[in-house]
Amino acid sequence: MMNGMSQEKSERRVFSTLRTTTSVKQTHKFYRVHLVSLETVPYTNEQTLLTQSGIVGLPGRKTQQGNSTARKLEVIDTARQSFFSILLRLTRAELYKIQCRTISKVLGIVSILIMIIAFTLISLGSVFLVHTSASIFLPPRCSRNLQGQGCLSHGPSHTDLVQAEHVKQETLYSVSAPLRFPNSLSVAVQITRAIGLIIIVILAGIIVGGEYSAGTVRLMLTRGPTRTQFLLSKLVTVAICIVLMVFVMVFIGVLAGSLLNLLTGITTKLNFLTTIWVLHAVLYVLVAMLGLFLYAIMAFFLSTVGRATTAGIVGALAWSLFESVIGGGLSLIGSLTKNSTSDFLKSIPDYFIGNNIAALLQNQGKYVLGQTSSPLSDLHSLLVLGVYLALFIGLAVWVNKVRDVTN
Repeated sequence: MMNGMSQEKSERRVFSTLRTTTSVKQTHKFYRVHLVSLETVPYTNEQTLLTQSGIVGLPGRKTQQGNSTARKLEVIDTARQSFFSILLRLTRAELYKIQCRTISKVLGIVSILIMIIAFTLISLGSVFLVHTSASIFLPPRCSRNLQGQGCLSHGPSHTDLVQAEHVKQETLYSVSAPLRFPNSLSVAVQITRAIGLIIIVILAGIIVGGEYSAGTVRLMLTRGPTRTQFLLSKLVTVAICIVLMVFVMVFIGVLAGSLLNLLTGITTKLNFLTTIWVLHAVLYVLVAMLGLFLYAIMAFFLSTVGRATTAGIVGALAWSLFESVIGGGLSLIGSLTKNSTSDFLKSIPDYFIGNNIAALLQNQGKYVLGQTSSPLSDLHSLLVLGVYLALFIGLAVWVNKVRDVTN
């Protein structure tokens, strides 16, 4: 009996120390664990005391309350390790990083503002004509130096004023045409190509070159993903950014044009909308995306080779400027001379990225906007652009695979 009383006193002394607690974090769950001093308790009684006192143990202790708590835990789904599952997770991580970067938010806001400002400037001429009197469209007064049917020898009659109003409306219709669909689609695409080229080249350079500049490429390649998955995830991220950017900017451009067109009082006729037209309009926008993607892949490749963001940004922008300047110079030289050399020089720009993208846009513009076709066929342009695409991606993958990232 004395032994029983001493054991009971020992247990009370142990339980009197159960006032201090701590929290242990395990798999995003917090477990309340009592801090118990068991120095005076035999090892054989430790599990008994813990069980009887209702202390919640960590996962793995075979106690009744421990099992009850374990049943309430969420089931941890082991992540799949397939190629595409890893690629998807890497892509989501890249998109999250872009979303968190301040520069991507600034570039997005600036691009939207530029689109709105561009359409606002285009509408200024239309707004000016709307508030202008039709009398300025009357023929000039006849004078000593100006005689004939093109001048007025008398005061403007009602017929003359009606004719002047008609001329004003025709001029207003022509000046405000870029604000109305489908012309606004073409204007929005052209602005997106100009602004988007700078934005997407910067993003592509940051996505790849930033890993080398910060030294995180070594960490990424030692955490499980292969180098191919690492590179493809960034390519997919660039493609997603291009699709979202073009869609948003073109939509905002068309919307801004439609709203500003209300100031002219001219209605937009949609009798051109057919299934074939919509198909070519989609292809028109996809060609614009393809052009941006090619320059982004160029920046991607140059950033990989140069191991820096600057190499990709400066190299891709310099290439686009080089195509414009050199292409115009070669065409001018070829037109000044008439021989086999001039024909060869004139044909070189036909293999530039920008000229082939412009040819594809012009060929689709034949159906969307009623433009004339380009001298370059769609097949020629697609083959040339396909070679560029395969070359840049292939070289980037090869350099990334053979490179020693520990250097």
